[in-house]
Amino acid sequence: MMQRILFAAACVTLASAAPRPGPRASRPRLVIVIVVDQFRPDYLQRFRPYFGTGGFNLFLRRGANFTEAEYKHAVTFTCPGHAVVLTGTYANVNGIISNQWYDSNAGRQEYCAADSSVTLIGSTDPGRSPRNLIGSTVGDELKRTSRGRSRVIAMAGKDRSAIMLGGHKADGAYWMEDSLFVTSTYYMKELPVWVQQFNASARVRSYAGKSWDRLLPMTAYAGVGPDYVQAEQNVAGMGRTFPHRLAPDTSPRFLDGFRSSPFQNEVLLDFARAAVTSEKLGEDDDPDLLALSLSANDLIGHAFGPNSHEVMDVTVRTDRLLDRFFEFLDRQIGLRQVLIVLTADHGVAPLPELARDLHPGAVRLDPARIAAAAETALRSRFGVPPGPGWLAHLSPPWLYLSVEALRQKGIAIEEAERTARDAVKGVRGVHQALTATELRQQQKDGMASGALLSFYPDRSGNIYYELKPFIVPGHEPTGTTHGSPWSYDTRVPLLWFGSSIKRGAYREATSIADIAPTLSALLGIDAPAGSRGRVLREMLR
Repeated sequence: MMQRILFAAACVTLASAAPRPGPRASRPRLVIVIVVDQFRPDYLQRFRPYFGTGGFNLFLRRGANFTEAEYKHAVTFTCPGHAVVLTGTYANVNGIISNQWYDSNAGRQEYCAADSSVTLIGSTDPGRSPRNLIGSTVGDELKRTSRGRSRVIAMAGKDRSAIMLGGHKADGAYWMEDSLFVTSTYYMKELPVWVQQFNASARVRSYAGKSWDRLLPMTAYAGVGPDYVQAEQNVAGMGRTFPHRLAPDTSPRFLDGFRSSPFQNEVLLDFARAAVTSEKLGEDDDPDLLALSLSANDLIGHAFGPNSHEVMDVTVRTDRLLDRFFEFLDRQIGLRQVLIVLTADHGVAPLPELARDLHPGAVRLDPARIAAAAETALRSRFGVPPGPGWLAHLSPPWLYLSVEALRQKGIAIEEAERTARDAVKGVRGVHQALTATELRQQQKDGMASGALLSFYPDRSGNIYYELKPFIVPGHEPTGTTHGSPWSYDTRVPLLWFGSSIKRGAYREATSIADIAPTLSALLGIDAPAGSRGRVLREMLR
């Protein structure tokens, strides 16, 4: 109950900043929001010769393409990215600073979608809800304006993706646990019959033993480089080269392989079709919202990198899946009644081993080295700590100091922050480091930066750091990641299609925070509380 009270209070406090609603004359019956987890905008050009007519080309030929869209925040992870899409706010407002952070008061790590007051339906895993998301979403405002008549459904492979897109008032948020779609008692008491029936069909398990091979002739992949790269990961024993064969049983090894294959996206789009039909989405004049996040692209990108046969193949397969999904929507509702927006939550860095020819500084850097440098400097300055260490937690790109240890020794936190910051700056590969005290002062001074948009004082650590471009954090010698403020992580596609959208390529600088107020204007509702984006009027008819 308390979390709902806090949510309502945030909406009242922030509502004055929201743009007023636009005209209602041409409202769509169904809004589809698609987030492709880890998708760089260059994929749209590099792989376009292999796209069909109705997937990505539906947007590129008949819709609006914002070619300079990007996230303005610095911490480009899944949970913060999904939180921006339908709130129109960054972490400095919505509080989602990362996938997880450290709760200094409780002395434990906090997951962005964790909620111990609820339980999962269909799984014994820990409870999940949007409790940590501050402010409202487009779906929340749609539910309020329609007095609950509009339906809001979110789904993804990952729990945090579905939950952040669904917001506080969603009729349902669903994600995949093992081979089933599950949800939380935050949303409902039991799974709807249609979800139970989908789970009973054993759709996921039907992929046991299946091989993921190239969709196109092998020669089409020559432009992305060799298939075998030692720095790629061998996920679930499927190997580094095509074909990738999933385990023949339904063991954890099979599930790991399934999640890292295009087959997960196939099942998710089947589930989306079932949702449209069973929930009767788009069948009346009260607009409905369906948000879905394709999670498999992210795991494949992590394992193989952006310049791989696998990323090219999953991109082309995603195009085919979207083509079939849009054909289904046209038959079911009519595309003239549907508004579709497609984006991503972040990009990805190239494998450093492949990037070195053009970027000699491309290396891997274990974040533990940064924490060790800070701890060593703090011990040199203040002596042995009264506990395990002067650092309480490392959650890149944040270092959390042990407030209790500093209190016991009577050490000013600002002094300890400066000591740790200077040590972090001295680590080779670190671009910059800032203390929480410095960031708070910059907030007061009205400064703007990606670091400040990722800073929420009650959740952020004491030291924030950024690595230099093309340095990949992690302790593993294979794979790649994201999370940096550099363009390969911040730039994403932003594509629109609908009867109210003017066709064309728009080259203005655009923030992903602009999606929420633009959708709100098209729906004739208030923008989410605290929304900081602008309405993309240049593309509106």
